[in-house]
Amino acid sequence: MAVLKHRKFNADRFIDKFAGHEPVLAEHIARWHSLVPPAPLSLDSFKAYLRAPHENDAAFEDMVDGLYQAYDFCTKQGHELLGEAVDINQFELPGIHDLPREVLALRLQITDPETFALACDLLFASQVDKFVTYKGREARQIPEVNAPLASFRANLGERFKEHKGSDRIVVRHFTDGTAHNFIVYHERRVTAELELVPGTGEALVTTRKFRPVRQDFIAYYTDTGRLEIETPFEKERELMRDTFALSFFGEVNFFSGANAAVAIDLSVLKASDFALRTNEGHTAILKDLSFKLAQTHGPTFQIRSKDVLTTLELNQLRPKLATAVEVKSAVISISFGTGKRPKRVTLTKKNSMSFSRATHAAETLAYLRDWKLLVD
Repeated sequence: MAVLKHRKFNADRFIDKFAGHEPVLAEHIARWHSLVPPAPLSLDSFKAYLRAPHENDAAFEDMVDGLYQAYDFCTKQGHELLGEAVDINQFELPGIHDLPREVLALRLQITDPETFALACDLLFASQVDKFVTYKGREARQIPEVNAPLASFRANLGERFKEHKGSDRIVVRHFTDGTAHNFIVYHERRVTAELELVPGTGEALVTTRKFRPVRQDFIAYYTDTGRLEIETPFEKERELMRDTFALSFFGEVNFFSGANAAVAIDLSVLKASDFALRTNEGHTAILKDLSFKLAQTHGPTFQIRSKDVLTTLELNQLRPKLATAVEVKSAVISISFGTGKRPKRVTLTKKNSMSFSRATHAAETLAYLRDWKLLVD
């Protein structure tokens, strides 16, 4: 399951970026009527205000959490996602492109919470790194999303109610090119814990119940008819898949028929001429390969190397790979330029893909299609 990864909050550096923009900090505090900003407000007085004790002050904690959320966007990628959200919602703010990313993030949170929420959705989606993909019966458009989205939300709530006793869900939707992206917030069922509380006479047993919220991710590509779902539980993944198919296309088996069974085809790795061809300046190397041979006792071999294909050649093993009854998994390292950190892509026969979508996601998927590993 993807989790929004927070960075360590360097408050001093964050607040220093507001030099000349101190009124934005005052506006942020003013969102909570019970909070009184320091007067006169300066960067130093605001830092002192944060350091002062505020025990059991929920409003203060919410205010600091808002700063923390803005800080999550204070990277090059975060700045780009803020700009993308602004463009999608056509939000207008004088001088927006001249603001430091810290000021822009907090200003957007104050002025247009909906656009800031969209930026948070984009940030979460960029961190999805492990998902199962299904091939639909055909590529279909979604001409109008509101009605099927409402149906999906209601139907999924009913299915979750049956499955784990809670129908409390929220579904957020945004588009990115040909992709319809959905973030599903729902309660995670957990086992209640028993806590022994010592008393003066006898120990008391109290029950603690928690209903934490989990975020799962769904993406549907209208140009290929492919569906991707990121959730750690197979049962809930199937519920989401079938409910999505029924709500948006009126066919519960749209992603679970015979043609949907193969979205990742690892068998192409068995070909004697298979190669990971890339564009100029890029490189791709097979780092890990697991396959099963049709021999007595059904042995499975796993080869790890700096270059698995070369290792197979040097040890005359490619003919053996060609006879494999099953290729179970593969790990490919893709470099998108000199000096850049390679992207690690893990593929399994169960239609599961794992790689960071923070950068070069579209190029990675394009390469997987070119190599015939991803079937559309």
